[in-house]
Amino acid sequence: MELSLLSENLNIALTHVSRFVSTKAQLPILGHILFTTDSGRLKLSATSLEMGINYWTGAKIESEGSFCLPAKDISEFISYLPAGKIDFSLNEQNLLTVTSTKASSTFSTLSSTDFPSIPSLDSSTIFELDLPQLLDSVAAVAFASATDDSRPVLTSVLCKFTPEILTLVATDGFRLSLKTIKFQNPITFPDGQESLTLLIPAKSLSEVLKIAKIAPKIKIGLTPERHQVVFVLEDLEIVSRLIDGEYPNFERIIPESSPTKIYVNKEELAQAIRLASVFARQSANVVRFSLKKDSLELSANAPQIGQNQVLVDARIEGDPLEIAFNYKFISDFLAIVRGNEVIIELNQPLTPGAFRDPQNPDLLHIIMPVRLQD
Repeated sequence: MELSLLSENLNIALTHVSRFVSTKAQLPILGHILFTTDSGRLKLSATSLEMGINYWTGAKIESEGSFCLPAKDISEFISYLPAGKIDFSLNEQNLLTVTSTKASSTFSTLSSTDFPSIPSLDSSTIFELDLPQLLDSVAAVAFASATDDSRPVLTSVLCKFTPEILTLVATDGFRLSLKTIKFQNPITFPDGQESLTLLIPAKSLSEVLKIAKIAPKIKIGLTPERHQVVFVLEDLEIVSRLIDGEYPNFERIIPESSPTKIYVNKEELAQAIRLASVFARQSANVVRFSLKKDSLELSANAPQIGQNQVLVDARIEGDPLEIAFNYKFISDFLAIVRGNEVIIELNQPLTPGAFRDPQNPDLLHIIMPVRLQD
């Protein structure tokens, strides 16, 4: 096997692919990257068995072949090389010689036959979506998923495809974020299906966010066995397992009516939350919301420190009400708000509150209240 390519291109490829290498795997091969010549290009592959990636980069292929190298070693080595042409040469003893303008190094490789297979895409289940819109929507919901594995389905983002709408939902049992995307052109499903629901790990979607380039479109499809989802961009494919299980009936916690509404400036509310957090984090992160005639009072009490009250100008519709929330959940929501105003819809002190961004009408965020201790 012989080929040549630019070190800077290989460095970019290794940076992306290394994110998918398993660092704690019992199988040593999972700490390696698979290099394969493929249709005149060099393909780099890595997998943790939960997720995998195939990344193609340009190369001049003199002879075909494949090999595996430890991800950490080769990534570090290539990052130290100056920009310019490098040559790869693999001999019959599985020794790889890497030659640059002023250096020559030899690496021991592992056989590609030991590397786990990364599933391919089933061409019958491919949807093409607007990439910037998808990335924005995933960012608006994925943060609300659970981070522990006690209930695996809650670590996922529910993705429900219908011919005209994609609905994304994430919840950790204490908050819920829901976003809808309307397709410009209706999509169709194989086997006469009217809809398709996938439970994609939030961590997988976050990795797609980090690695995806701002391109016009992204393709999403399934593997032939329907156990994994594949994201296809220009020069890469990301594969993730799907979570098996029944997602909670999230629609039942969405309030049917909200007699009380609060219209408040996002930055003023965020500043009040920051002030209250100094005290709230000493007392289970609880911040009390007290509705006045023309203002919203936020208060937090910490016996070890003291107490805090902050008034925020607001337009209130409905009856006076006192309710408490975990301030971290509200801060997380405010971080994704596009506009300058936030709408908070309330019902009773122990019923969920709905948080809306008028500049993002297809987004709904629900936060469960905390029981007040008088």
